[in-house]
Amino acid sequence: MRIEILTRNMDKKATLLTFLAEQPGLGTRGNEIFVDGLQMTIGQNYIYITTREWEWGEKIVPLLFSIVPHTYSSSYFQTVTDQKILVTAIAHPLPEIIEKLTLLEHLDLEAQELSGQFQVQWHSRDVAVSCPVSLMVQGGIATAKIKFIPHFRDAEHHCRQLLNKISLAEVLRVFTPEVTAHKEEPSAGVLTISARKVVAPECFAEFLNQFQGQIIYLEQQDALRAIFNPAGHLTFTQSAQKIEAELCLEKPETITSELHKQLTVLLGFTDLILQRTIDKINLEPHILIKKLGFRKDQQFYIFLRQGIFSATYNIKERQMSLKASIKFVEEEALEQVVQLYRAMESFTSQIFEYII
Repeated sequence: MRIEILTRNMDKKATLLTFLAEQPGLGTRGNEIFVDGLQMTIGQNYIYITTREWEWGEKIVPLLFSIVPHTYSSSYFQTVTDQKILVTAIAHPLPEIIEKLTLLEHLDLEAQELSGQFQVQWHSRDVAVSCPVSLMVQGGIATAKIKFIPHFRDAEHHCRQLLNKISLAEVLRVFTPEVTAHKEEPSAGVLTISARKVVAPECFAEFLNQFQGQIIYLEQQDALRAIFNPAGHLTFTQSAQKIEAELCLEKPETITSELHKQLTVLLGFTDLILQRTIDKINLEPHILIKKLGFRKDQQFYIFLRQGIFSATYNIKERQMSLKASIKFVEEEALEQVVQLYRAMESFTSQIFEYII
């Protein structure tokens, strides 16, 4: 197998270099960087990556996506990427490939030739990415041209969840046996604390002037971002003369009393949302109802659990969503955030105990 990945988005140079710096066998030669099993060439206006191991492709492809505010609606975000991929690999038998094609352009069973197209798609609520593939097979060798097309827009949280789902291996398995089958492991997304608010320009300026941490300008997103520690940030974007602030934190301890005052009094945040998505989990109905406190919803595939936070499980999609909302302006809000965060973490651990 040979995988070639090309991008002209030079903003991804730092992301890729940071990722490769942590890998074994790192070395350089001129404008080439290589690690065990992968080589990256950095040109003046392009980045070209080659590897013979599908596992590298699985890791690199999501890194070449960005999440940016939507052009005509700054309150929503979208995924973008310009990467193009060319794969050469041993092919499945033609009958196995044919049944997965959406368009068959040429077929000669005697000469073992085939050309056609198929598509894979991933989505998280309203945001999606489709992956159209042009495929040719000749003499038992498959050549595939792969690209990614983002669709629609949604909250930054759902864009992140979408990137967690994108899998080059899922695409490759359609036409080659060189990608080994693996059991889909359950995965819990990051438990995020978020809020969104239109703020007055003078309040936006005063907050950044008072902020003691790092402030960066994101050129691609056309945004200013205040960085918190531990993980988290407050991002400001401007559209139609309005300034919108979006808070995104991954640890409740980030919200100090001082920050709480700035966010509520100065910027006017009133509510916080805590949410997490858990993917690829198999839970039987009797476990959901008798062990985990869910009730069957009227919707055919949906099970619901109410409490200090809500949990929704789609038994067909094998996906669970946890969500809670609190009034941020109340004095006890800081303590409530910590309690909710710990309760949702504890429930996540409980879920994994019952996964089959």
